[in-house]
Amino acid sequence: MTSRRAFLGSMGMAILGAGAARAGALDWAVGVTPPPNRSFKGPFGIQLYSLRHQLEKDVPGTLKYIRESGYTDVETAGFYNMSPADFKKELDKAGLKCTAMHSGDDNRFRDKLDEVIAEAKVFRPVYVNSPWVQEEHRKDPESCKRVAAEFNEWGKKLQAAGFRFAFHNHDAEFTPMGGTTPEDIFIQETDPALVDFQLDLFFVKKVGIAPADYLRKYAGRFKLVHLKDIAKGTPTGFEEAPDDACVPLGTGQIDWPKTLAACADTGVKYYYVEDESETATQGIRTSYLKTVKF
Repeated sequence: MTSRRAFLGSMGMAILGAGAARAGALDWAVGVTPPPNRSFKGPFGIQLYSLRHQLEKDVPGTLKYIRESGYTDVETAGFYNMSPADFKKELDKAGLKCTAMHSGDDNRFRDKLDEVIAEAKVFRPVYVNSPWVQEEHRKDPESCKRVAAEFNEWGKKLQAAGFRFAFHNHDAEFTPMGGTTPEDIFIQETDPALVDFQLDLFFVKKVGIAPADYLRKYAGRFKLVHLKDIAKGTPTGFEEAPDDACVPLGTGQIDWPKTLAACADTGVKYYYVEDESETATQGIRTSYLKTVKF
């Protein structure tokens, strides 16, 4: 059976043979990579930390704005002086679904996992994530391996309660460490049946790694991502970046068509826009995601 690629190639050659070589619009038919044709289908999620200042003042109004901006899913990061139950009611009123939670650093998971699970039972997310490992617990490869073993334990307990555990990186997890990094050790030393990962694309790019390459390096391990662009001119490295280094998607350094293609190809299921800047109310608009092709 003739493949579609072979068919298009032979068709292109026939056209060229007929004297249509000047038709540059058909160049892709004779071996050049076709133009991107995939579009982002969602889910459209947002990390609520993006609008933390607004949520501190007006939870119902801010959640309403988020829904009207095109989002259906949220990832929590605290409850803004409300009980978990009351905050969940506000999400329900706004028509928003909690699919992930940032539930504290490694110390909280280590010391208060029962409390973490109790909160998760209120929101019923798919994922319960830890976004930070304290520096003293990732100071060398052996300490990172101990943390990875704990990730497996937490993942098993969360799985028994009906949830998945994932770890979210910052830039510190990419600090070189004898030919490896904490993030590499966490991924390599954890059981994929128990532990997934959330890749924050901003921080990967910030330390000089192409997000698409890292996604493909560990294909299948990243089930969630933070969609967050980094301003052009932001220095590469581990110095803390200012909040305004976060810029609207498509205006910064990240190659989004290449990155979104890698996400789609490697098994990412949940996407959360995050914008930590003071202009986040405008930066979180979903228009770029609705138009980008990859």
